[in-house]
Amino acid sequence: MMIFLATLVAGEPLHSAKPRDINKVKKEQQTLKQQLKETTKAISENNRETERNLNRLSRLDADMADSRARISRISGSIDSINSAIKLRTDSIAELEGRIADMKAAYAKALRAAQPYREQNTLLSFIFSSESVRQAYQRFRYLKQFSSWRTQRTDELKGAMDELEKRRSALESIEQKRRNELSAMNQEQAKLAKQQEQTSALVAKLKTERTSLNRTLKQREERARALDRELDRLIAEEQARIERERKAEAERQRKELAKQKEKQKEKTGTEKDKASKGKETASGAKGKSSAKPELSAEAAADRKLTGSFAANKGRLLFPVAGKYRVVRTFGRQRHPELQHVETNNSGIDIEVNAGTTARAIFEGTVSAVFKLPGYATIVMVRHGEYISLYANLQDIYVKKGDTVKAGQNVGRIYTDPEDDGRTTFHFELRKERTKLNPLEWVK
Repeated sequence: MMIFLATLVAGEPLHSAKPRDINKVKKEQQTLKQQLKETTKAISENNRETERNLNRLSRLDADMADSRARISRISGSIDSINSAIKLRTDSIAELEGRIADMKAAYAKALRAAQPYREQNTLLSFIFSSESVRQAYQRFRYLKQFSSWRTQRTDELKGAMDELEKRRSALESIEQKRRNELSAMNQEQAKLAKQQEQTSALVAKLKTERTSLNRTLKQREERARALDRELDRLIAEEQARIERERKAEAERQRKELAKQKEKQKEKTGTEKDKASKGKETASGAKGKSSAKPELSAEAAADRKLTGSFAANKGRLLFPVAGKYRVVRTFGRQRHPELQHVETNNSGIDIEVNAGTTARAIFEGTVSAVFKLPGYATIVMVRHGEYISLYANLQDIYVKKGDTVKAGQNVGRIYTDPEDDGRTTFHFELRKERTKLNPLEWVK
């Protein structure tokens, strides 16, 4: 109460506040700006890390798919080898049995002929004959026996050689089986390691649900932006082709009208009539050619279209050398992240740094443009078909250029902020209809 009265006496307002120091206010503002900047930077870095983790997860998914495919191939090879081993084992057993029979028969025959095997005994066997005829028969018998013994010996030796070959072949097959089993064990160990890494990445991404959702939305928005730009460019091309077609049809209509006007001005002489008849025929030809037709460019496109479609499944792959598809075409559930669904208008291909993209077929470069998330994009028209090469760094073509199949269109961008990852996005369309590239390229 005394303080209150003293204040009134001093003449100071009851609710006045002490003025804030301007320097302090500026310092607080700077602190807030710095905090906002740091927060924005942290969110941005978190988003980039989430993007990197998603890309790592895509690579791991592709690696695991490759490992499973190799394990499947090795397993099939082992099954075939096991069948071959069984056949070889059975054939060896059968040959061993035949050799045993041959040895037994040979031994029996030798024992039966034992009394006559010595030289003196053989001569005694012949000379003890009761007649010349019997001596001759005994001589022929001994000669045939000797021939039989030589033949049986050769047969037995041949069978033993064949048995050795079969056993050697069986050993080679069994060694191949051991190699395949070793390769399978390595692939299975690699797959287990990949699955372990995948589980760790998935667990990490799940803890960053907010950043994950934000990153996935950004990816979807970039994809939609690309779709919108492609639709716009394709619509412009279609409108241009239609304008050219109409202009060509109008030009031909006017030309035909001029020809008809000239015919009316001809005289009625026989010479003129003959000339008129020729010109009428010429006019008839002009009339047939005056049907609405595509422009020269559109006609060339139509020719290319037939060739392009005829090569479905045999078109060049858009990159040469080593590659792997890390994201396939269409809408699909993420193999590792529950409740996450992805949609891809093309395919994403991971390659080595420095790899170039190449035209899958001859065509015309209809656009070169840039979009966030896709670096530089080259669009090539093949008649009514369109191939799209995205995430390029150095461009080797320009709009209007004619390209050949296999011609390089640009170098694929290597992202230093994504572990030096080099990824190429490729799309294929029939005008605005999206096609699965893997059904067209080889």
